[in-house]
Parts: sequence; C-alpha cells; structure tokens
Amino acid sequence: MSAEILRSADAALRFGEWGPAYLSTTDAAAFGIVVLRPGDEFDNHLHEQHTESFVVLEGRAEFWIDRAQPVVASAGEILHAEPNEEHFVRNPFEETFRAIFVKSPWVEGDKVDKPWTPDASATDPQPHPIERTRP
Repeated sequence: MSAEILRSADAALRFGEWGPAYLSTTDAAAFGIVVLRPGDEFDNHLHEQHTESFVVLEGRAEFWIDRAQPVVASAGEILHAEPNEEHFVRNPFEETFRAIFVKSPWVEGDKVDKPWTPDASATDPQPHPIERTRP
C-alpha cells in the first residue's frame, strides 16, 4: 500500500520557528507546510516547471504575484502561482500564517530567485482581496 499519513507537526521548518518544510516528494508532487510569523517574509522567486499552490489553514498572508498589487489569502482559501509567475510572500498581520503547499509536478531544484521586495512608498500599499472565481 502506498497511502501515507503526513503530519505537519513532524515537519522541521527551514528557519527554526518559521519557513517551509517538505513533508513528502514524489515525481507527481511535493507536499509541505509553510509558517510565517507576524513580520516574516519569503524571498521573491519563481518555478519554471511546477505550479505552487497554497491551501491556507490559518491566518493571512500577502502574496505579490509578478510584482503586481498584492492579494491577501486567508484561512479556507487557495492561491495558485503558475509556472514562471514570480511570487513574494509576507505576513504583515498580527496572527501566524500556516498553509499547506503543493508543488506539481515536483522537479528538484526548480526555484529561480528573483531578488525584489515591494516598494514601501507604493502609491497603493493596501492589499486587494483575491478575486473569487467559481468553476
């Protein structure tokens, strides 16, 4: 049997108390958890071959996709960053952000750093809610 229970409590976060942690990688996908404490941010980057999806479990985070205006993803929502879409993630809120991430298909080393941070003097610094779509 290949089914497996993955426990987020077993994850070793990359930066100690925060950051990403992989729970499982297969050829089809990688699964993990990401935790951002208030004030934490994850550097801008993209993936050339896989889509990265975030299933928000608790809290909120601000996602900048392709350096455009930010969107805020909240508990119960899913955000997808398609291949070659830059994404910068930060938690400017007072509560901890926790999400499951899925990278599909999984390709080892498929991360391209794109150094950039949002300009603090932007004319419209307020995050915009994610546009809700239904299939």
